[in-house]
Amino acid sequence: MLRPVATRWFEVLCPRAESVHTLAALAQTGAVELELRAHCAEDCPLTDVATGLAAYQALLPRYQRYWQRGRLRHTPLVEAPMVVIERALARIAAWRREADPLIEQLQSAEEELTRLKWLQAIISQIEGSALDFSLVTASGPLLGTFCAIVPARTRLDLPDWALPRGVPWQDEHCYMILTPLLHMDEAKARIKAHKGRIVERPAWLGGDATAALARLRARRAWLSERCVTLYAELDTLFEEYALDATLGEVAWLDWFSAHVGALELASEHLVWITGWTDDIDGRRLADALDQADTRALLRLTRPPAGARPPQVLRNPPWLRPFELFARALGVPASDEADPTPLLAVVVPLLFGYMFGDVGQGLVLVLAGLWLSRRFDAARLMVLGGASAMVFGLLFGSLFGMEHLFPPLWLHPLAHPLLVLAVPLVFAVGLLSLGQLLSGLGALRRGQFGAWLRVDAGFLVLYLGLVLALALPGSGLGWLAVVGLVWYLGGAFVQAHRLLGALSALGHLAENGLQLLTNTLSFARVGAFALAHAALSSAIVTMAAAAPAWAGLLILLLGNVVVILLEGLVVSIQTTRLVLFEFFNRFLRGNGRRFLPLPAPPPLVTPTLASGGST
Repeated sequence: MLRPVATRWFEVLCPRAESVHTLAALAQTGAVELELRAHCAEDCPLTDVATGLAAYQALLPRYQRYWQRGRLRHTPLVEAPMVVIERALARIAAWRREADPLIEQLQSAEEELTRLKWLQAIISQIEGSALDFSLVTASGPLLGTFCAIVPARTRLDLPDWALPRGVPWQDEHCYMILTPLLHMDEAKARIKAHKGRIVERPAWLGGDATAALARLRARRAWLSERCVTLYAELDTLFEEYALDATLGEVAWLDWFSAHVGALELASEHLVWITGWTDDIDGRRLADALDQADTRALLRLTRPPAGARPPQVLRNPPWLRPFELFARALGVPASDEADPTPLLAVVVPLLFGYMFGDVGQGLVLVLAGLWLSRRFDAARLMVLGGASAMVFGLLFGSLFGMEHLFPPLWLHPLAHPLLVLAVPLVFAVGLLSLGQLLSGLGALRRGQFGAWLRVDAGFLVLYLGLVLALALPGSGLGWLAVVGLVWYLGGAFVQAHRLLGALSALGHLAENGLQLLTNTLSFARVGAFALAHAALSSAIVTMAAAAPAWAGLLILLLGNVVVILLEGLVVSIQTTRLVLFEFFNRFLRGNGRRFLPLPAPPPLVTPTLASGGST
């Protein structure tokens, strides 16, 4: 708690022939980040297959959509990478000789289906109009027709020899255009200049609109059946050439090339896989290697000299959404505090105080529960809404109405000064806690003595001034004097000269002004609580003055606006106070982020046709 965990250095010794398979087993745990030891002899096992992998990558844009229909099997790579890539390219070349003609037919059929779809939609709009479509289809031999769809607000610029006829359309303009055949290309070029689409009429399409539509439907049905047949033939070829295993092996090699590249050479037949892991005891890594049936040896040991371990945050699952705030500045270093457990209290309190309402908080809770199925961060909305409900009970507010039940504490608008003062008291405690967390970091760095001599005195001075201002008749001003003497004396002792104490006065003025500004920033918490209460009161007042049906509508829409608008604003203010007022006391985010090796392709990819997976 309150401390990030340093990852451990791991080393795996394995045969070179099994390096890709071993790495895949480690990557599937999501618990390793690779890093080569400095000044080591590197082994780049895929250097010899770079040309082959480049050839494979060049084929992906054309063939990937057809390969993805199959189920790729990723078996352990026990053969040399060169053997794997040469066999794969040979099988792909043999498959392409039979598949390319089928793909050309398939693409031609799919393109025609798209054209006919647009043409059918256009002719459907003129089926009942006065336009005799049979005259259009019979145009020639000197005249020709085509259809064009251009973006809305486009001014069609065609010569006098082109006759456009508008066709009813939705968000764009559609025209049926009659032109001389000699100038048809020029007319089409003008349409394309306006970013329009050309829809050709095939030569076989004749008759009136009704007959043309019947022919179009029949042709589209035949083309659809033809596409299904061609896809089935391609799927059969995929199985005949065993591309499921071949492409699976190449996918693993491609993953290795993209995310690893090189390993440390241990001997002629062995390599080291080294790096960092957040599996502190190594159990997950050992289990993954055992299940993969690899001939690999794992050990967790001290990192190389000068290596800087990545840091990870270890918190219970219900606390992890609050890690979002600390990660906004980076990752806490090993000598910094992880504020996540504290934020689980601070963030809901700040949000709930500014957004105190039982009904509106309940809406946020329900919305957060629904969104949390997809987004972990939505749990923040649940806790924030629950806090808003608690403060709604304290403020006596239900959907902005303050007359339904008495408040457990007060109505904000009835006691505005108290509502403003409470966040300032909270700020003093929170910022003092930030100063103490700074001392905790100094303790971890071995600099606690310096912090105790100077910064501790600054904290006493701050608390003394706050108490003297808040309680003017208490006679606690002596505490501020003690803090000032403590601070200056500590600075003198630490610098061993008077100049050090004098320069500390400059730092004292700067830090004191900054801390005072940070403290006063929390007054906005009370201000937003008052603004929320005032806006809710205005909505309720307007609803009460209107007729019953209108009042209900005003109350409903007003609460929707409050939840959406003020919910966003209050969230932003909460984040700002945490990041720039609280974190500013102790957190710099100088830790190194842990970047786990991405997992390799799955053992079996889902099929596009069925959407199933294993």
